[in-house]
Amino acid sequence: MRHYIEDIMNDRKSGFGAFPVRIFLQMASVPYGMAVSIRNYLYNKKVYKALDVPCRVVSIGNLSVGGTGKTPVTVLTARLLKSSGCSVAVVSRGYGRSGKEPLIVSDGRKIFAMPQEAGDEPHIIASSVPDIPVVVGADRYRAARLAFERFRPDVIVLDDGFQHRRLYRNVDIVTLDAENLYGNEHLLPRGILRESPYGLRRAKAVIVTRFREKTCRRDSIERMIRYYSREIPVFLSEHVPAGLRKPGTADPEDTGILKSGRIAAMSNIVNPESFRQMILTLGGDIAVHHVLPDHHRYTAEELDRIERESLDDGAGLILMTAKDERNLPDAFRFKSLPSFVLDIEAVLIEKQDEYLDIIAPGQKKTGKL
Repeated sequence: MRHYIEDIMNDRKSGFGAFPVRIFLQMASVPYGMAVSIRNYLYNKKVYKALDVPCRVVSIGNLSVGGTGKTPVTVLTARLLKSSGCSVAVVSRGYGRSGKEPLIVSDGRKIFAMPQEAGDEPHIIASSVPDIPVVVGADRYRAARLAFERFRPDVIVLDDGFQHRRLYRNVDIVTLDAENLYGNEHLLPRGILRESPYGLRRAKAVIVTRFREKTCRRDSIERMIRYYSREIPVFLSEHVPAGLRKPGTADPEDTGILKSGRIAAMSNIVNPESFRQMILTLGGDIAVHHVLPDHHRYTAEELDRIERESLDDGAGLILMTAKDERNLPDAFRFKSLPSFVLDIEAVLIEKQDEYLDIIAPGQKKTGKL
């Protein structure tokens, strides 16, 4: 049922049977949209007041329910700030984690929390920027206070914070997928939008993710963005392979391995097609792609089945995302097929200094915020 609803939300399902479900979801999106608009209005008019922390806050968020490549952009932003001389901490909700209270995932030297305690994406962030503290909490204000009191950063990078308006931020950055900017432009639950694209007017910049010159038209993308926010700066980024390794290790492997045999891909991410395209770009031959729901936590039985089916389809290895790795059972190993993790990172195609001027104005010139 979940897959069926998601197919309707993304206009992948049509026909007589889908029609009443589509109407019901459209009706349900009306009160949702009204509630979001009223809440934003009250924050804009300062009836609801955002709570401040004594440092700069840069939020990386999106308009949709996922799949825009936001986490790699959070890592990119944290690294840029760190390299420019800022002390940085990252704060995230920690979707799917076992607790709700604020938790220090990493102090910038050591990771203390397992993926189940931290959430898969914050754990990936902590591993990607091991010299930057990471704190999680359902209440982003309390988590940000903990991050400031414990680490005294110049800047807090708030992961997935665009709709979390209770915490005041100095800069909002919105990520949009180059090939799916607004989905079908419907609000939840009829579509994938958390709020109207007019919400871009609150942002200081947009980062278009997964941009590819061969398949994406820059002028068309910028026109579609500036229809909702005329003067907003637009930055283009692409996702690139950051390395290949075995699950549970940090030791790099040669990506040439991916050309040595047919691949069984597995992914529990919102946009599995982006992972498939990355494998093809590296010259991999995909025998089968096992697609699971976003943040799906695997059981040993499921993984045994995936391995059997992969062998039946002629695969010589199993390739997964870093999010899949964080959702494997403890100490699990495939019995017959070697397995690898393909790490992915975001890079700005151009205008890096301009982006730094937005997230930390004057930093690269004066060394101060």
